[in-house]
Parts: sequence; C-alpha cells; structure tokens
Amino acid sequence: MPTYQSVEEGQNFTVNIYLQPDLPVAGMQFDLSYDSKLVEVVQVSEGEFLRQDGALVWFNPGEVDSSNGKIDSVYGLILDKTSVTGPEVFAIIQMTAGNGSGTSSLELSNVVVSDNQGLIIPIDVVNGAITIASGTSPSNVSTTLDRRSDESNYGVAGIGTTSGSYEEVEIVEKSSQSVHLGSQISYQFVEHENPITYISYRSLTNAGNVIATVEVLKQTSTIASSPPPGIVYKNLNIWMGKPGYAIESNIQDAVVGFKVNRSWLEGNHISDSSIMMYRYDPGTWEPLSTKKISESSSYVVFEAETSVFSPFAIVGVSSDNIIEMTGVDDAPAENESLDQNAAFILCLSMLVLLFARRR
Repeated sequence: MPTYQSVEEGQNFTVNIYLQPDLPVAGMQFDLSYDSKLVEVVQVSEGEFLRQDGALVWFNPGEVDSSNGKIDSVYGLILDKTSVTGPEVFAIIQMTAGNGSGTSSLELSNVVVSDNQGLIIPIDVVNGAITIASGTSPSNVSTTLDRRSDESNYGVAGIGTTSGSYEEVEIVEKSSQSVHLGSQISYQFVEHENPITYISYRSLTNAGNVIATVEVLKQTSTIASSPPPGIVYKNLNIWMGKPGYAIESNIQDAVVGFKVNRSWLEGNHISDSSIMMYRYDPGTWEPLSTKKISESSSYVVFEAETSVFSPFAIVGVSSDNIIEMTGVDDAPAENESLDQNAAFILCLSMLVLLFARRR
C-alpha cells in the first residue's frame, strides 16, 4: 500500500507491505522485485503487524540486491506460539526515486503466510507500481496490478537470516542442500571461526532447496532475554530454511556437530566433560543432550540433539567451581574408620585365640 503512487525525480517515498488476515497469523515472508534503474531501496524496517498484542517477534529485513532490483527474504515470526488477527503493516520499505522518468512495477514473490503451527495460509497478492515524473504527475498512467491466489509461492526453500544488528555478528556461514522426502540431509560448515561443523537430519517432506544459516555472535542473541548459564564459548543463531519449515512434521533426528578449541578449555580450567549446548526457548535456556564425538590436539568435537533451530550457546563449567567430593576434611573420618576396623579385627582375633586355648 498504496498500490500505486506518483513521485518526482530524487524524491523519497515509502511503500508499505500490508496484511489483512482472515485467519490468525504467526509468520510471513516475501521477496520484492523493482526496476533498479528507476528506484533505489534505502531501508527495510518492521511494521506493527506481528507486534499488535505485544508478542516476542523475530524480524529479518532481508538482503537488498540493488544491481538486480530485488529484496530477498524479508520475514518475521512470532516466537511465543501466539498469533494476531488484525490488519496492519508488516514491513515498511523506504525508497528513493532516480533521475529518470518511468514506471517501476513492485512485484511480490515467494509470499508465504503461516499460523502458529507453521501451516501455510492461502492468500491473495496485490502488486503495485511507482511512476517517476519530471516535476509533474502524468495525466494518464497504465499499470497492471496482479491479484491472484498465490499457491505457486508455497515453496519453503530458504535463504539466510541476520541478527537484527550487524554489529553483533562475528561471522555468517550458509550451506545449501536439496531436500527430498526420506533423504538424510547433511550441511557442512568449514569457516575457521565457526564452531559448528555440521547439521544433519532426516527429511519427512519434499522441500526443494533449503539453506541452513549459522550466525556466530559476539554476545548473547538479542532474541534471548537473559544470558545462558555457565562460561560461554560461543553464542549462535542457527536457522533452517524459512519460517515454518523446521518443525517436527518436516524434520526428524536433527543433530548439530560443533568443536571447542582445546586452548580455550585449558585457559578457563574447563573439562570437556562439562561442555553443553543450550537452546533458547522463549523465557529460558534449555540444555540439549550433548556428547563428545572425537578430539585432536587442537579441538574437541561434540554433537547435540535438537528439534528446533533458534538461538544457541556452547557453554562449559570451570573446574574451580566444582566442589570436590574428597578433600583434607575427609581424611580424619577415613582414618578413624580404618582404626575402628583394625581394633575390631584385633579383638576378634584375641577372642578366637582364647577360645582355642581353652579347648
């Protein structure tokens, strides 16, 4: 909205992506194409649609490809299992008109709207257009607004995410796989700074091309309301595909392989047996079943089981904080017990000898 507007050369203007739902909504995604010779995208920001009832929301402003005139993977989702029903602006796109006149279509694609169970909601899409005029509005502009049932855009193949604040991200690594029903999917990660080495699961659906994204963060994820317990090795966001894909009906037996630098363990007096991966579940950090897989002179490799992809943390516990079960105070009690046993045995021996002599 608006579906059509006329602006002057060099003028700043706003395009709103507006959603008017008939059913409760918990997530939405879209791509947008435009004529990069006529308009330029300045910024994509979140609207109020998902936050109408004060829910905890994750919003990704997407990636602007200025050379090809496209905004990829704008999406948002409610994280606390609630949904909204009122009409409102989902995303706000700030644009600038170029120095040439003409009309640029604004075409939405890969539009997916889902409920709080990750199920797709059928939609109608209305595209728009922008006309750039040299100082005066044109008297007659022909535009085509494509309104259709968007069933062809239900593919769940995804592109990556970002953490809201680029300053928080140390590194982002993506891996892509073609996902088919019944196949064992494995994503490999090779960046040195990335502790995640692989993610694997069994696919329960045909999903096409699905991208796994690992964001290594400089601090606790902005989604989490509190830091994880223990001494943190790395904070992470791990995302699988687009919203609504990584659910139990689509994936099975998901595991995350990760490595921990041995020098970090030694420097912090941390035993590898205390290493644990935690996953943030709204309001709390949940420990995942974590086991040691292998080790080398440089790294110790672990594997953790998960059913959801979200903020994660790799943590350990310093041996300085572990209370030893034995110590100096235990010695006297142990010695006293030994002395008592020795005295009992000596008395028993004397009684045996005395009884033998009398016989």
